[in-house]
Amino acid sequence: MMNVGIIGLGLMGSSLALAINKYCQDINIYGYDKNRENLDYVLSNSIITDVLNKDRLSVLDLIFLAVPVRASIEVVEEIRPYLNAERTLLTDLGSTKSYICREIKERFPDLYFIGGHPMTGRETSGPFTADADLFLNKSYLLISDSGGRDSREEKLIRILERIGARIIFIDSERHDDLVALTSHLPHLIATALMNEVIKYEREFPEISKLMGQGFRDFTRIAASSPEVWRDIFLTNREFIIDKIDRIINALQFFKNSLLQEEERELTILLEAAREKRALLQKELWEGTNNVL
Repeated sequence: MMNVGIIGLGLMGSSLALAINKYCQDINIYGYDKNRENLDYVLSNSIITDVLNKDRLSVLDLIFLAVPVRASIEVVEEIRPYLNAERTLLTDLGSTKSYICREIKERFPDLYFIGGHPMTGRETSGPFTADADLFLNKSYLLISDSGGRDSREEKLIRILERIGARIIFIDSERHDDLVALTSHLPHLIATALMNEVIKYEREFPEISKLMGQGFRDFTRIAASSPEVWRDIFLTNREFIIDKIDRIINALQFFKNSLLQEEERELTILLEAAREKRALLQKELWEGTNNVL
């Protein structure tokens, strides 16, 4: 039997535990969360095999860190004395990769760590809305700088493939640059828009009655964990700032087109966006071992 530890039993960690339970029944899952309510819930619902304590840390084959990015470093600091560095592979589920890969390499050079980022999630938090199929047919990005794969990395890959994830290998800096545009900027814009609504509400309390499905869909992600997204923004701030500048330029172009009533330019922009969005609906990943 393989032994896997999951630290952090919110939506992502609990969904991972459910997925392993469903698709990898030959694995023991030991979990821990500082929130006792979360821990009690996953235990009472048999989402994990048992609680992860200090004695069990040394027999783990894999540890998934499912906590906010900066908290991951604190967790590794705390569990390091109890780990078997020759046996255990550590990985995380964080949305930024350069920061954590650099910090763990510098602080814990003897540990085998592979950064991970499942491109999935929900705006909800906690184990109560966890989903065993959250990773099914979703891209799962892995940062591998080892130059080769040993048996521990192969075990990680097999688990991810068995839960239905589609693995993509990518450099940490390129990862952070790309997801700053595709993930982090949309969340920042949704958050900024919701804060503008808060200001408008003071003068127009009825504004919430004027929000259609498009507004609700667009701002859904603003309901996500502030703690998680604070860490994402701070640990990827250089790339996010670059994307903010880009979107400011794009908005300025729209503004100028409106000021000058340039119908043709507006039509071109709208058509290009519509065509690309339609294409995204049709795109399917081929294979599981993709390299960017």
